[in-house]
Amino acid sequence: MSRKKTFYVLMISGIAFIVIGAASLIDSNIPRKVELDKTLDPNINYIDVVTPIMNKGSVGKIIIDGSEFDFKIESPDNTVIVSVTNRSHYEYDLIANNEGQYRIETKNTGYSTLKIDGDVETKASPLAFGGHMMLLITGIIVLGIGIKARYA
Repeated sequence: MSRKKTFYVLMISGIAFIVIGAASLIDSNIPRKVELDKTLDPNINYIDVVTPIMNKGSVGKIIIDGSEFDFKIESPDNTVIVSVTNRSHYEYDLIANNEGQYRIETKNTGYSTLKIDGDVETKASPLAFGGHMMLLITGIIVLGIGIKARYA
């Protein structure tokens, strides 16, 4: 392959890495609705934990029905927002007052199946930031190699 073709291939590849990395970085910070659709078996003390990462003002609706259960929501600063025990039906509309990771815990304490339904807004974890940065850095490196191939 000639230097000219190598240059163009590396430049296009580098630009593609940078565009995809930047787009995914922006997209991962936009909250998305995630459906809660879970059933907990009648095993006593079976626990389901959901940990959405929410922006301030993000919303969620949780509907729990069936067996007896304990339900608790903790905010990012570990304060309990709501806690109910020995219920067989419960609905809660969650509005995030703080930004961060919420903890929604449901424990089946009865002898029949428990159904959890609803939705909650969540965004990517901070760990995903590393993947996006790797794409951006790879794009910059590939661009640099392309420029070097052009003038070497």
